[in-house]
Amino acid sequence: MLVDAVGLKQPGVVACVGAGGKTSLMQSLVAAGLGWPIVVTTTTKMFYRQITHYPLVVTDNYGRGAAKVMQALAKQQQVAWFFRQEGEKVIGIPLDWVDKLAAALPGACILVEADGARHCLIKAPSAQEPVIPASTMRTVGVVNISALEQPLSPANTHRLELVTHIINKQPGEPITWQDIARLAVHHQGIFQYARGSKVLLLSGSGDQAARQAAKQIAGYVKVADVGIERVVVTTGYGVAMQPSEVYNL
Repeated sequence: MLVDAVGLKQPGVVACVGAGGKTSLMQSLVAAGLGWPIVVTTTTKMFYRQITHYPLVVTDNYGRGAAKVMQALAKQQQVAWFFRQEGEKVIGIPLDWVDKLAAALPGACILVEADGARHCLIKAPSAQEPVIPASTMRTVGVVNISALEQPLSPANTHRLELVTHIINKQPGEPITWQDIARLAVHHQGIFQYARGSKVLLLSGSGDQAARQAAKQIAGYVKVADVGIERVVVTTGYGVAMQPSEVYNL
């Protein structure tokens, strides 16, 4: 199960960062049922259409919001809380609200989407992201391995200029497994500002070539010794995301 693959053995704050599968990860964890009450939120922005299937709390007042969250969790095991809606997106709650909520609900799992990727498959964060709460117990960094062999471009790479700087390539060159591995281990890569234990999740693994690349990435990450606890390879999207391989490092 995905819950076991990611290593969620106790409730707490889980920050999801990176590109190409964060929302699917959160949706699949909620659908699986973690055995604890679940609060879904973001510290940046999410598309409203991605969260309409959750019971929603939308308020810019912490006390009112926390009370509504607790009322909702008394009736069902899941709820989503956002600060306000702006057009097609919802704005996440402030960092300190996540920490206060975690202290108020120690038996709940709070899933936080902590950065955006504009539907790209890989990314590098700006200096202002990810926005990770201090109470985070686990950071899951997502990279979509289906980017392999695609040419580097704005269509598949968020913050292209930062990515090309980290992997020392030019736009138009093909993305290799080494590039994905470097984005995982570089201090300005997807785990920038990570808190708690770190898990690398490689989404979109379908064929044998992708699975072999995932094995090579896991080996690279292990040798780099940057504190990533495990590498999880997944297939499927939305609520259908499931682990296919887990490499404990």
